[in-house]
Amino acid sequence: MSTLENTISILEVLPETDLIKIQDLAKKLFQQRRSECPFPLKSREDFYRDLEISRKQAAEGKCTEMEQAIEEIREKYGL
Repeated sequence: MSTLENTISILEVLPETDLIKIQDLAKKLFQQRRSECPFPLKSREDFYRDLEISRKQAAEGKCTEMEQAIEEIREKYGL
């Protein structure tokens, strides 16, 4: 039996008051993990805007081939 199946079988027999406590704990754990992310969360619109900008930059030739970029990073950081 998987962890998910075990968890579901346990949840099926618990009273509603215990389920509410478990839900609150799960929410806290989820929020804690989200707060550990050092980067701001992006919306769908943010992704589309970034994609539009990158496509425009590529069309204008404002890009570097990956091999060249990796080589520059290695030189800069001594990797």
